[in-house]
Amino acid sequence: MARNTQAPVEDRRLELATEIASLEEQLGSTVQEDLLSSFLSLANQKIQAKAFALELEHHDEPIRLDPRALTLIADRGPVKMPEMGSGHNYLGYHIATMLSLHEWFNEIGSPVPRFLILDQPSQAGFPDETRDGGFGSARATLLNLYETIQSSIESLAGAFQVIVLEHADLDDEPFRSAVRARWRRSNGEALVPEHWISYDADE
Repeated sequence: MARNTQAPVEDRRLELATEIASLEEQLGSTVQEDLLSSFLSLANQKIQAKAFALELEHHDEPIRLDPRALTLIADRGPVKMPEMGSGHNYLGYHIATMLSLHEWFNEIGSPVPRFLILDQPSQAGFPDETRDGGFGSARATLLNLYETIQSSIESLAGAFQVIVLEHADLDDEPFRSAVRARWRRSNGEALVPEHWISYDADE
């Protein structure tokens, strides 16, 4: 008759039941709501600071991100994002929110990809473009926007990248040194090089 050489099975039911109860408590709705409130509070502080730096309307009022409605709200009213004023405000709050969330994602080690792509942020709030490429009185506002973006990039010490496709071409820093390519008909350079195109435009 063969002898049973298997080790006796350890009874861990009580230990596992205790561990499961602990995890269920951590995942409880109240705990999750408290965590969300805490995280949103930190993100809201960052958004508020950027709104102040960008001189946006309502920057001196409590600003909060509403994750359920996916919008920002100025609590003195309340005023929701679509009611916050000009295109400059609308653009500014979007960028302030995206930058703030990326800073927070970095702080908590989130796997969210660490880059942001913006397409011509100057268009929304700077309609007074002149023929020589200047932006009149709005130039300082546009430069302030890029300074705010640069501040977020520097605060994350290389862990975050912002890629901007922009019509404006400022000589000021931090814009000038950040330019990697200038696509112009005059210099024959473009996002899609001409030698890639093998068909006539009329086809």
